[in-house]
Amino acid sequence: MANLKAFLHKTLDEAVRHYLDIVDQQAESARMQHLTPGSGQSMTYEVKHQEALAGGGPMISAEAEALGMTVQEVIDSVQLARQQWQVLGAQIEAARLKAKKQIREAETAAEMHRIASELQGQLTP
Repeated sequence: MANLKAFLHKTLDEAVRHYLDIVDQQAESARMQHLTPGSGQSMTYEVKHQEALAGGGPMISAEAEALGMTVQEVIDSVQLARQQWQVLGAQIEAARLKAKKQIREAETAAEMHRIASELQGQLTP
C-alpha cells in the first residue's frame, strides 16, 4: 500500500480541498482497476448495455461475430458484467462519499490525512 504524504496547509479550507481531491483520485484509481480506460470505451459499454436491454443491436451482433458467440451469450455476458460493476461501483462510491463527508467535518489536517489513508486501505485490494 502506498503512503500518503503529509502536507502543511495554510488554512483548514486548503487542507479540505487537498484531501477531497485525494479521495476522488483514490476512488478513480480503484475504479480503473476494474474498467477499461477511455471515454470512448465507456460509451461503448453503455451502448452495449442499452442494446442488451433491448435484446440486441449492432454492437452486440459485432461482438458475437468477433468472438464466435451467440447474440444471447453476449447479452448475458454484458448484463452480468453490468450487474457486477453496479455492486462494486456502488461500494467505491459509498466509500468515497463517506470519506469526503468525514473530511469536511474534520477539525484538523491530521484527521483528514487519517481519513484519506483509511480510504486508500479500503479501496486497495
